[in-house]
Amino acid sequence: MLRGLVVLMAVTAVACGQHQSATQKTADAREKQARDVARQAGLSPDVQDFLARYASAAGHRFTVSYGKSANGTSVLLIQDPPLRRVDVVAPPVTRSVFVTAKGTFDCALQDQKWACETAQQQEAAPGLLAPADIARTASELKAARTNYTFKVSSRKLAGTDARCLITTPKKGVAGQGSTLCLSPEGAVLLVEGNGNPLRAARYSTSVDTRLLQLPASPEPPQPNP
Repeated sequence: MLRGLVVLMAVTAVACGQHQSATQKTADAREKQARDVARQAGLSPDVQDFLARYASAAGHRFTVSYGKSANGTSVLLIQDPPLRRVDVVAPPVTRSVFVTAKGTFDCALQDQKWACETAQQQEAAPGLLAPADIARTASELKAARTNYTFKVSSRKLAGTDARCLITTPKKGVAGQGSTLCLSPEGAVLLVEGNGNPLRAARYSTSVDTRLLQLPASPEPPQPNP
């Protein structure tokens, strides 16, 4: 139901820039935008605050380790704005995306050896959501309010006080509900009922900045076959 919004927020929360101040400025602007969009859609103040928290994640540092999925894949997210690293561990291979001051890089660890290349699709520099994105998000939220009820509650996840948005289909509406939980910094700690499930096993606002450095010198991107 809110899958489009979740994807949109998750993507736009990845801020890449030259200075911390620029990243924080972008995060603050996105937080305000998310709150405004939610208010225009007629959502409750609790939901407005929740979505604003989600959009502000680009301005915070944190480390999240997610538990293994049913197929044995695990995910690690490290962020120290504007730097970011996402590892997808599917033994025997680890695939990683590094967002750095010099661009975005795809890396892989196999047979105890790292290889990196410049990503073909670079992360955008800090900037506001386009008007079309805002309008589309507002439309999705309005449609969701028609068919679903929203509730924001608190729970403990990975030793952290999380806020969760719980959506439940109204009577007679086909589909399933969903739960999305965020840390105080806006990091995703739990996803249930929408896309691939995620549950944080460990969470911290501390970051080992050494892990944000490229593990190997990057090669030029390979052309598409």
